This record gives sequence, structure tokens and C-alpha cells, in this order.
Amino acid sequence: MDLPNLTNYAEHPTEPDWLVFRFPVAAQREEFAQLLAAEGIRHEVDTDAGPPYLIGVRSRHRERAVRLNYTVLGRHRRPFLSDPLFRWSVLAAVGALLVLAFIGWLAGR
Repeated sequence: MDLPNLTNYAEHPTEPDWLVFRFPVAAQREEFAQLLAAEGIRHEVDTDAGPPYLIGVRSRHRERAVRLNYTVLGRHRRPFLSDPLFRWSVLAAVGALLVLAFIGWLAGR
């Protein structure tokens, strides 16, 4: 049984020398293509209307292409805790728990 692919790229189903990157929006694909071109990595862009929007890269460029892929995904992701009030509430609660743990440690000495 194969593990599920949790990334947005995989080996090409018929050409083992290629990696295929999938993007949900065209803007991410275009930014990825620009970064690949800037790095001098040859690639092929699928011209079919998406989604998914596809780009193929030779497997020999795997490490650099994956690094650029994660750069693009990082620029377009939402923050984990996007609501500032909730984010600061969570930080305050964790801080309070740490203070209480430290007080309990001091009391037990």
C-alpha cells in the first residue's frame, strides 16, 4: 500500500525523469515558473486550463525545484493563527501556564 502524497509534486506517471508540480491557482504557477527561469532551470508549463495548474521539471533539478516550490507556497499561505486577538490569547494562555508551572516547581523544592 502506497502512502498518500501530501505534497504538491510527484513523479510523472509515465516519464520517470520528470517531476510534476501542481498549483491550485495560476498566480502561484506563474511565480514558480519565474523563479525556475531565474535559477536557470528549464521547465515545461501545461497550457491547459486548470486547476490544477501544472509545471514539469527534470528530476535532476529536484532539490532546487522543491526549495523554490516551498518558497512560492510559503508566500501564498495564510498564517496558522490569522486572527490577532486569538493569536495573542493563545500566547498569553501558554505564558500563564509556564508561569504557573515555574511557581509549582519552586514550591516543590
